[in-house]
Amino acid sequence: MWFTREHFEVAREAQVWGLAPRFEPGDVVARGFADLGYEEFQVLPGPKLLSLTAASVTNLPPDDTKHFFWIPSVDESFSLVERLGADHLVCSRVDGREWEVSCQVRGEKVLESARDLHLAALKALLASYQRCFRNQEESRV
Repeated sequence: MWFTREHFEVAREAQVWGLAPRFEPGDVVARGFADLGYEEFQVLPGPKLLSLTAASVTNLPPDDTKHFFWIPSVDESFSLVERLGADHLVCSRVDGREWEVSCQVRGEKVLESARDLHLAALKALLASYQRCFRNQEESRV
């Protein structure tokens, strides 16, 4: 995979706002290491992890899952946005330079852009989780 630091940070932040970690074979998960950055893994049956950085395979102890976050694919990100109740999900290319993802989540417009489609999808997913959380908080008041 070719994720940037921003991909990792947006996916990690989405978990803070409600994206549940997932460890199904084929999934990509990552882990942050203080000042060293992030390492990404592909989940294998077993459950085992293939480091996409070091090309090593390790067992995934259940106690360690809390240290990881899931990086959903573009399709998975859009499916999750739709499950959050998004309407009018639109993806478009702007000036051949950026991708733009827009939708309505609980009556609020979400509009996110990035140079690559995957990052734009992740940013839209994060924004959708934030809108849902904000709406839940407002309904409690």
